[in-house]
Amino acid sequence: MSVRLSCPSCNSAFALPALPDHRRAQCPRCGDVFPIHTYTEQPDDGTPHAVAPAPVVLVRSRKPAVAFAAALLLLAAVGAFGMLARSLRTLPPSDPPPSVPSATATPPAQLAGLGYLPAECNVVFAVQPGPLLAEADRTKQPPRDVLAQLGLPDQVLAALDGTGVPLAQIDHIAGGLYLNNPGDTELRVALVLVLRAPLADEAAFRDAIKARPVAGKSNRWSVALDKVPLTPLLARVAPTVWVFGLTDKDIAQAEKGGFGPGALQFPNLRRVIDTVPADAAVWVAADDERDWNQKPLVKLLASSPDAKKLLPALGPFRGGMVAVTFGEKPRVAVQVRVADTATADRVRAYFSARAAEVEGAKSEAPSTTEARYEGPFDAKLLGRMLGDVK
Repeated sequence: MSVRLSCPSCNSAFALPALPDHRRAQCPRCGDVFPIHTYTEQPDDGTPHAVAPAPVVLVRSRKPAVAFAAALLLLAAVGAFGMLARSLRTLPPSDPPPSVPSATATPPAQLAGLGYLPAECNVVFAVQPGPLLAEADRTKQPPRDVLAQLGLPDQVLAALDGTGVPLAQIDHIAGGLYLNNPGDTELRVALVLVLRAPLADEAAFRDAIKARPVAGKSNRWSVALDKVPLTPLLARVAPTVWVFGLTDKDIAQAEKGGFGPGALQFPNLRRVIDTVPADAAVWVAADDERDWNQKPLVKLLASSPDAKKLLPALGPFRGGMVAVTFGEKPRVAVQVRVADTATADRVRAYFSARAAEVEGAKSEAPSTTEARYEGPFDAKLLGRMLGDVK
C-alpha cells in the first residue's frame, strides 16, 4: 500500500511506494526535503484509504499575542535564511575545519558576520553551529533534530539539509532584514556565511550555485535560484566570508570591509542585541518605532487564518529578542519592548505567572515599557505563550 503526501513548500501532491522508516520525503517538484507529519494511505489502485497522522504535537490558540509578536519576525528571519540557503544546495566538499567547533557560543558583540549586514536592518539574527553540535552530542541525537526542537519551520530545515555545508565547517551565520513600511517598496535582505576554513574549490562552488560574474566586479556574482523569481548577489569579502544580498545595497558596504563586529552600524538595534545572553547560540532581535502591523511583508507573513489573529497585536510592539542558549540544559530568553506602560504591565504580569510555574525561570522589568522572561527551553511553553499573552 502506497502513501500520498503533500509538500509543505509548494503544496504539490505526490505518492511514495511506502512510508520511509526515517519519516522524511523529498518533493519531486521543488526538491525540498521535509518531515512527514501526515499522510494518506492508498491501495495500489490509487484510491485513498485512510489518513494516518505521524507523531507530532501542535500547540495552538486563538487568543492574540503582544509579547510574542517577535515570533513573526523570527519567521521572517528564518524564511529569508531558507530562501538564500537554497542557493548553497550543491556546495562541494571543503577542506576539513582546522579544529573541533567550540561548544561555547561567541557573544553577539564579537560576531564578525554582523558587521557585514546593511545598516538599515530592523531585524537581525544569528546561528552558531558549535553549541548546537555539542547539544546534539550531549543528548545523543542528530543535530537536525536539535534545530527542529527549536521550532524552526520545515522549509528552513529542508534548506539546511540541502546546503551541502557541514555544520562543523560553519563558524556562524548572520542575517538581517529591513521590513519595509507603507509606501516604501525597498526590501533589504542579507545573509552572511562565516566559515571556519576556506572552501577547497571556490570555482566549483560558484558553478554549482549557477553564479555568474558581474561585470567590473572581481569578487561579485549573480546567483540563479531555482523556482524563486529573484536573482540575489553573492560577494566574497574574505576567504572565509561570503555575503548574499537581494540588491547591490545589501552587499556594497560588505565589499568595502563592513562595519566591524558587534552590529555598530545600527545603534538602536544594537541596544536590543545587547540584551541577548552572551552564550546564546540562536537568536533574533528586532527594533523599529513604526507600527509593525503596517509593514507589507509582515502582513504577507500574517496572511494565514491563525496569523491574522496575531496581526492586531503587533501595533504596540516596538522591539525585542528571542534567544536560546545551550549548557547543561537549553534555556530561552525573551525580552519585549512595547509602546506603553499599560501593555508592558500586562506582559510582565503574564511572564511572572509563567515563571512561577516553571522551576528555574524568572521574569524581570528592564524598564517601564519592557518585560523579560528567562527559563528552561520548552517548545510547548513557548507555543502557549504565543497564544496566551494579551
